[in-house]
Amino acid sequence: MSKQRLEAFSDGVFAIVITLLILDVHVPAGALTLPSLRAMAPSALAFVLSFAITGVYWVSHHMMLHQMDVVDRRLLWTNLLLLLFVVALPMPTAMLSLHAGNPLALACYGLNLIAVNGAGLMLWLHGTSIRRAGPLPPRLRRLVVRIHAAPALAYALAIGLGFVRPAASLFLFALVPAFFILPHPWLDRWMAAAGRDG
Repeated sequence: MSKQRLEAFSDGVFAIVITLLILDVHVPAGALTLPSLRAMAPSALAFVLSFAITGVYWVSHHMMLHQMDVVDRRLLWTNLLLLLFVVALPMPTAMLSLHAGNPLALACYGLNLIAVNGAGLMLWLHGTSIRRAGPLPPRLRRLVVRIHAAPALAYALAIGLGFVRPAASLFLFALVPAFFILPHPWLDRWMAAAGRDG
């Protein structure tokens, strides 16, 4: 199978997931008032958070596949495992929108995100180990592993915080996509240096 077909299929799945997230944001029945709009806030915020996180995962998926030039059976199944956890994201997002301060809802959300990161890490390690163009510089490969693993640690901390400070847990969940969305010239320099130095 060509890499383009894998990318097209994956892009379609990401597009569906990012669209499904809005389905849990319901306009209140009856008169539209400030209290009814405030009642929508938890589901709207859960949507925005999951939309941003899914967008970060899509960009990461694109960047990882850019470094891969071989698609084998194991890569296909690892990619499907990643997509399985991405497709599951609307469910814990719905839990979060209905029970934002509930530690169990926060834990389900965080575990889903940790699973996505874990599958993404597996995809990176395998995909970059079978390159026809030769191995990536080891320093670059290790740097991407650290960058990809760091959110899982933040999500694990957010799960723990959920049992004592739910608001802090939500804030930590939001910090992760914010970090990846904002520009980081120093990180770009590190990546470029790792790619050159090996």
